[in-house]
Amino acid sequence: MAVIATFVLCVLIWGSTWYGIELQLGIVPKEWSLAYRFGLAAFVLMLWCKIRNLDLNFSGRQHKLAAGVGLFLFSSNYFLVYSGTEYLTSGLVAVAFSLLSFFNIFTGRIFLKTAIQPAVIIAATMGIIGLILIFWPEMESLSLKDTTTIGLAFCVGATLFASLGNTIAGSDSARSISILPFNAWGLTYGTGFNVIFALISGESPALDPRPSYWVSLIYLSVFGTVIAFTLYLWLIEKMGMARAGYIAVMTPIVALAISTFLEGFIWTVPAALGLGLVILGNVVMVNMKKPKPS
Repeated sequence: MAVIATFVLCVLIWGSTWYGIELQLGIVPKEWSLAYRFGLAAFVLMLWCKIRNLDLNFSGRQHKLAAGVGLFLFSSNYFLVYSGTEYLTSGLVAVAFSLLSFFNIFTGRIFLKTAIQPAVIIAATMGIIGLILIFWPEMESLSLKDTTTIGLAFCVGATLFASLGNTIAGSDSARSISILPFNAWGLTYGTGFNVIFALISGESPALDPRPSYWVSLIYLSVFGTVIAFTLYLWLIEKMGMARAGYIAVMTPIVALAISTFLEGFIWTVPAALGLGLVILGNVVMVNMKKPKPS
């Protein structure tokens, strides 16, 4: 029950962060908003580790693992997916990032020697087809003759980087480290990489005076990053990469549920069928046993 509850909590938090991200757009360049988000998250988690007297003394190898997670899971993938949203609708971004459930299957096999279970592939396929049906009006307008190709390249690249970060976090070496200190160092390194990306972008740092920006920043940092990613890394250990990656399929459903009440999203017959496929795929994924290394 603890695993299922944690899975649901991650889905709810990340599904709601879509709206928090919207409140970040405007005055502050997205690159600096990412640096602020992960910088605040790193500070909060480092402080918590200090208060709890958790061991933050890492070996050189452990620092390399944390830096790898910081680069792929807390920095480059976010930078690429934020860049991709400039060219794609939110639905196309959701479908592209749902490929995480597939990428995790194969990167886990390549790097961690995790056995591929046919049922996992079936569940992931059901989820992605379900999202395509839900966002079908946006999928119909998909054209590879314009900047959509650039946006897709960014988002698929972001998904691959996120999967590589998952692979590092799911390795035996990383799982032997206490989650909170490991996450704290990962966020710290991720912040450093985000600052580098922000400087390379040429955008000047700025501050947004709107209260909504700072409320969303705190929510994204504390709930969307510190809490959700700590729970997610625990899920990778308990469920395996492939099953935990199905969260990427479920989070758009939460965002659409919120949109139904706040923005008047209208559910069509294909969308309802797609929702059924996503839920059915989730049931298959959650009820499977964690695969063993082969």
